[in-house]
Amino acid sequence: MITFKEILERVTFDAVWDNLIKYYPDMAQIKEKYVTVYESILLQNSATNVVEMIVHIDSIDSDDDKDKKDIEYRVHGKNNSPEWEGYWDLSASKWGEWLGFYVDQQVLEQFSTEQIVALCLVEMTWFGFSEERIKDRIDHLEDD
Repeated sequence: MITFKEILERVTFDAVWDNLIKYYPDMAQIKEKYVTVYESILLQNSATNVVEMIVHIDSIDSDDDKDKKDIEYRVHGKNNSPEWEGYWDLSASKWGEWLGFYVDQQVLEQFSTEQIVALCLVEMTWFGFSEERIKDRIDHLEDD
């Protein structure tokens, strides 16, 4: 299976960015934050995927506006855990872990490498644009 790191190494930021703002046009004003994240991730080593996590991306029809039908995407993980047979939320995962995650074969068939990286970057930064910020926000969620 191919890892997220292997996919990341095949793309350029500009191509990823073009896809990211196509999916999320409201994020156009924070390009520099994504550049920083992208460059930081490229320098990291991937963690061993001990839990054999596989990244899945599903499209979901959104009917928020009756005149316009949007498609939203959900990035999540699945593994062979005996504890949980559903999907895992990956947004709080460390970036090194992300790099070691496998990418589902159906995702590879349905999306370009640039689209995969764009959608995963949004999920990776759901709680912040640095691992310190993400950890801080997760810690505060646990306190609530």
